[in-house]
Amino acid sequence: MGIHAVDCKHAVHYDHLKGFRGLAVGFLIEFFWALFMVAVPIGVFTLALVWWALKGGHFKETLDVDALEREIKVMGWSDKKRTKKGIEKASGKQHPLQKKWARFGGGFYGVVAFFTYIVVELLDVISVISDFGGFIDFLKQLNFNVIINLFVQAITNFVMAMAWPFYWLKRIDTDFVWIWFVMAYAGYWAGLRLARLLIKRRSQVVS
Repeated sequence: MGIHAVDCKHAVHYDHLKGFRGLAVGFLIEFFWALFMVAVPIGVFTLALVWWALKGGHFKETLDVDALEREIKVMGWSDKKRTKKGIEKASGKQHPLQKKWARFGGGFYGVVAFFTYIVVELLDVISVISDFGGFIDFLKQLNFNVIINLFVQAITNFVMAMAWPFYWLKRIDTDFVWIWFVMAYAGYWAGLRLARLLIKRRSQVVS
């Protein structure tokens, strides 16, 4: 009877260990999946966007990354809000791409919103062209109604992108949802700093 009790105890311990190992394996799989599916795309997108803005002189080339991040964060603020917060008003004419970016707000949330908008728009365009039977057929059948529908869909996509956490939550089927959001921020964080580093090295080479 005593041996049977010990066997049961070991069996329970083994099942617990197996469950823990399964959880750990699932976590690692989810981690690397989120790394390649979220962190890398967001990181590359942030790198390209910030590098372009710095290279074009749309942001001040400050050595302080935190100051650069604050500048990105307030880029979508109105002059009234800037004055209220004691921040210098935006000077100069904004590039159309920068205006588009500013519409989604600055910082991490704005970058991911902009990224989401581009993804949703591309998927919609591909879907519409496929429904028409190809790009040539799409151009042949292009009319006023199609243009209006595309315009309405673009507005819908903008709203969807602004609420990007809800958009992506519907498409992430996992027990580790938080990993995807953490990896998204990690990609933004890395892309921002890498862009600043590349601009800094470029400035040193030029000088």
